[in-house]
Amino acid sequence: MNHKNLLAILCCIVAALGFSGCYNDFDEADTKGYTVTATGIAEPNTTIYAVKAKYCANSSAAGTSANSSNFWTLVEADEIFEGVVVANDISGNLYQSVYLRELRPEAATEAERDQVLMLGIKSSCLYPYFKLGQRVRVNLKGLYVGVYSKAPKVGTPYFTSAGNNRLGPMLFDALRTNVQLIGEPNPDAPELQPIDLTDAKGQAWIKDSSNQTWQNCPILATVEGKMKEVQGMAAKNPEAGTEDTWEGVYEDIITFTNADGTTQYSKIYAPECLRDAGYCVDRTIQFANGSAVTLRTGTGNRISFLVMPFDSRKYTGMLTYYSGWQTVLRDADDIYPQIDPTIGTPDF
Repeated sequence: MNHKNLLAILCCIVAALGFSGCYNDFDEADTKGYTVTATGIAEPNTTIYAVKAKYCANSSAAGTSANSSNFWTLVEADEIFEGVVVANDISGNLYQSVYLRELRPEAATEAERDQVLMLGIKSSCLYPYFKLGQRVRVNLKGLYVGVYSKAPKVGTPYFTSAGNNRLGPMLFDALRTNVQLIGEPNPDAPELQPIDLTDAKGQAWIKDSSNQTWQNCPILATVEGKMKEVQGMAAKNPEAGTEDTWEGVYEDIITFTNADGTTQYSKIYAPECLRDAGYCVDRTIQFANGSAVTLRTGTGNRISFLVMPFDSRKYTGMLTYYSGWQTVLRDADDIYPQIDPTIGTPDF
């Protein structure tokens, strides 16, 4: 075979691979005929609450402890629990993780009745398998359980780019031995109903820092408030020469046209120019009682480029804490009323 023919064949192969690997990531992937998870895992013998109490409550009992916010233990016995998927990576805002929630109304204490645990899985496309409402059974044997930046997690240790030892995602292959899908996804599963923290009682609960414990982290919750970073911008008139004043101070400012044809200034949730080392941008949701929650959003996903509204909205996401409470949205429709995705054009 001469070199020209060989080159032509190689080009065809590369082109075929390129086309087969490209698809609209908003489409529903077809997973029929593909088995990536285990079968035959025994019935549950523990609960999410018991797992977190054993492995996530105290760093002094951990097998490895980097610091009080990052520690983990290798599970050496068959400890099996079940939960329902309440968050996945469909929008790209949650990365290499799914969240499982277990409701046990018959449990003795309030904390035992509602618990969530994060599964870290090394893949950037988990949602076709772990759809919302899907029941999942997990055998922890051979996996690690602990906390990553105070958030309870199941995964495998790894070294970050900065050289820090942390609890990262389990290898994708571990799904074949440790994780089993039970039945079909139930879009009406009670686990998908978030905890409502939008009223005065809920806002007071968030304001009380004593609630920042492993029992309350993470939780699927709805909060309500205004975005701090755009307050006052609604009254600005772009014809008054304010654009030059803002330039170089707010790099993330964009302009958009209102329905009545007038021009408006605002910002988007996560512009690339403001990203931190984790490729995320922190914004602030301010509540009516003066307290607040950080809204942490990754760059480059379909939430990132939405224009931040001036009015109060409801935000549903996975609520965790570090220096304070922070929430991460699962998808664009976790903002209610929803934001029109067609308005606004980032100018960075």
